[in-house]
Amino acid sequence: MSKSFNYCFKKVFFCLSVFLFFSFFSAISLNAMIRDISLDELVRRSDTIVVVDVLAVKTVGTLPSGAQVVANLVSVNQPLKGGVAIGERLKLKTRTIEDEAFLKKGQKTLLFLRKVQNYYEVVSGIAGTWPIEDDGNLYGYGTGKKLSDVEKAIESVEAEMKANPDKKPDSGSRSKIVISL
Repeated sequence: MSKSFNYCFKKVFFCLSVFLFFSFFSAISLNAMIRDISLDELVRRSDTIVVVDVLAVKTVGTLPSGAQVVANLVSVNQPLKGGVAIGERLKLKTRTIEDEAFLKKGQKTLLFLRKVQNYYEVVSGIAGTWPIEDDGNLYGYGTGKKLSDVEKAIESVEAEMKANPDKKPDSGSRSKIVISL
């Protein structure tokens, strides 16, 4: 009887271990999965929305996790929201982690930004960074959209916010947001 109990115990323990192993790694991959964010939600979460030229990208430190902190300097070409002027230079901080905004010197980009102290952060990482190619088309999360779509979304969200001043943007603005499967 003890041999059969021992055998059953080992079998149950093995099955439970396999279940927990797959559950754990499934949960990790789900946390890394990126959720959709609508254009309206990007607009709601943004203090400033601008078309910029990236002037400089420089690594300025390393976090305990090993991710690097990157200082970016951009020049505003076209302000869409947020009271910044053409030609104004903005400082942005990004990090070299998965799903974070990646800026490239010389690139023209549409950015959805949030003001933090004396610098800006990109709202929702790569979801808030829309490169603009030489053909004028938006790429990345902006693929298939036009600047006029963004301008309409800004007007719509601002009208909604004016009508409902107590409504706040989703509080998960620092969460990873990309594409759902």
